[in-house]
Amino acid sequence: MVSIGIPLRGLRATTLGGYLSALGLLRILATQHDTTTRLRWADDLPVLTSACSIDELTAWLVSSYRPSPIVSPWNAGAGFAGNGKSVEAERALAQIENSQDPRLAVLREAIAAGRKVVAEGRARGWAGESLWAKQHKQSVISLCRNSFPDEALPWIDVAAVLSGPEVHFNPVAGTGGNFGRQELSATYLQHLALVLGPEADHSHAAAWVRAALTGAEDVPYRRGAVGQFDPGRAGGVLASIWGEPDKQGFVNPWRTILTCEGLLLFASAAVRRNAAEPGAAWPFSVHATPIGHPTASAGETAKGEIWAPLWERPANLAELEQLFGEGRARWAGAQAKDGLLFALAISALGVDRNLAAFRRFVIVERLGQNPIAIRATDVPVALRNEHALLADPYVWLTRLRRKDKIPAGVAALLRQCDQALFAAITGSDTTAMARFVITFGHLHEAVARSGRLRQDIAPYQPSQARIWEPPPAPARRLELQLASALASLAVARSDLRIPALRPLLTRVTRSRDRLMWTDNPATGTELLGSTLTQALAQAHRLRLQALKAAVGDTEPPAAEFPVGQTVALPVLESFVDGECDDEVTADYLRGLMALGWTTSQPTPAHHGRVLNPVLSVLLPFFAAEPFRLVSTWGPDPVAFTATLRPRPDWIARLIAAGPAGILDDALLRLQLAGCRPLVGRPPDRADAVAVHHTDGARLAAALLMRVRTRDRAKALSAATATRPDKASPVTI
Repeated sequence: MVSIGIPLRGLRATTLGGYLSALGLLRILATQHDTTTRLRWADDLPVLTSACSIDELTAWLVSSYRPSPIVSPWNAGAGFAGNGKSVEAERALAQIENSQDPRLAVLREAIAAGRKVVAEGRARGWAGESLWAKQHKQSVISLCRNSFPDEALPWIDVAAVLSGPEVHFNPVAGTGGNFGRQELSATYLQHLALVLGPEADHSHAAAWVRAALTGAEDVPYRRGAVGQFDPGRAGGVLASIWGEPDKQGFVNPWRTILTCEGLLLFASAAVRRNAAEPGAAWPFSVHATPIGHPTASAGETAKGEIWAPLWERPANLAELEQLFGEGRARWAGAQAKDGLLFALAISALGVDRNLAAFRRFVIVERLGQNPIAIRATDVPVALRNEHALLADPYVWLTRLRRKDKIPAGVAALLRQCDQALFAAITGSDTTAMARFVITFGHLHEAVARSGRLRQDIAPYQPSQARIWEPPPAPARRLELQLASALASLAVARSDLRIPALRPLLTRVTRSRDRLMWTDNPATGTELLGSTLTQALAQAHRLRLQALKAAVGDTEPPAAEFPVGQTVALPVLESFVDGECDDEVTADYLRGLMALGWTTSQPTPAHHGRVLNPVLSVLLPFFAAEPFRLVSTWGPDPVAFTATLRPRPDWIARLIAAGPAGILDDALLRLQLAGCRPLVGRPPDRADAVAVHHTDGARLAAALLMRVRTRDRAKALSAATATRPDKASPVTI
């Protein structure tokens, strides 16, 4: 036989019902008709590889398909109560029981077993107001498992897991098969009766099959409850010619039948293997995380999530049974239990690597209290660089998330962090990492201000320093470069994971290799956009005060941090001239310091404008290395070495009175070092200060940053009659 690829346009995975229907069609074809049948996905389009054509599939389903036994005697609405409250369900049961069709034999056997369970349960005193007393539902389901034929057990495995005295329900199957007022097994039997029962109209049945498979909308559908799987077909104002709300949807009976058949793939070895872990008892089903889709809200009631795997290579039923049997989505050595962990598992390749992507469906309560499955996110299966960055912060966020009575402000920031982390780890938003950095910084400070949280949650301390590579041309690129350079400052490379400025600018203090909370930043200044320059200037002042010359040194110690990223002159000048957004810089800096991250960004080209003369004079004094220079004053060039150091009180004087008060001192020191100033007498200096309006605190903050020696030499050449000695490796 020659197999052909059949695109099933009516079973697209745009809804959970479409996805399950495609699985159901494969399952029944492979077990009942053509064992070589395979299925793959082209984006959300299922493509069936089979020896049958659409016409042959249609004819086979109508004439030869044998339905799986799906009955739920533990539910009052399943038709077994016999009290007349579920008329349609009771009628469907009777139609199947009275049918002589051999295709329904196993289903009739399951119904008979269900009748016996009801009779025995009532005899044991388990009856309740509707059918069963709540405390006995676990016993009823256990009796069903012991009484049902083997073919009917997969449905029990899909619907419920028994864990001691408790019953846990799979969100994909509602509450044991209940979706609000709809009982799934009853709906399944009713729709089977429409297409296979003694009163079935076979011409309609064939038309419905073709419509279900091809997506044709040229046949009249039934009116009825669509359940959670196809919410787009639910009723509404436009569903009635009277312009009134209509609770009835548009239902293709075959769509319901195939959906239920597909559900049975979710009954697997994962149930037995994880029976002690209800949150991981069903393949690719996890607790809901109210983030990552446009309509998510903190107060929304979510029942759970289904992460539907998609694969591009045709797979047969045995391969899919293994895939769903394992249901593998592991992160940090454990099975993922919620949507955020599932996304982390995908990004770390903790899932089957033969998969192309996962489509996430979130089951929420809307339209009253009826659950519906809404499509949320598509996540490609790939190892993402963001995972290495976000794994440790996630653990800290989880510790915080487990605390009771979190203050409202902290809870809001925590939710924003989760949203940004999810978007970053799934690759759905290129700005998500930047948002995470900023929000994490705000959240960490909010925790630092909460006395109750500080008792239980230690400051975040990264296991190692990491480098974040932002997207090309990120928003506020200069501000991010400034923040990264400041966050990278350290006394030694071994200290990179705890930035040197973090204890100075935030509410943490360092005790050996540990961080502890403190009531106020060491600078006494909150790190905000309005206070950024003042906070950095005070940090620089404290840095100079802490410097001590080594025994035997004849020169004062270098003021520049020995480790950290350098700032290019164009970026530094933009900061000094007030052209950067201090609010954004502070936000980035706060987050990067808390996370222990720096960034990898290209150095901007020089803009070609004249260097700020005040910056040119002072910048060379904060170099770590001596300058190898050539004097350009006089007829003959003279090579010499100049070691420049600031006076210990310069930063404090800059903060208090601005640059005018220290320029005389700086110019004199340049002259004594052999660097003849080009900015000469006080009148010239005053003009330079007036023209550039250089703020003292901003200048003190700028001088804290690391700058390449050759850029400092360039500034020195702009302020004095010198040029770098090209033979010297120091200035390169």
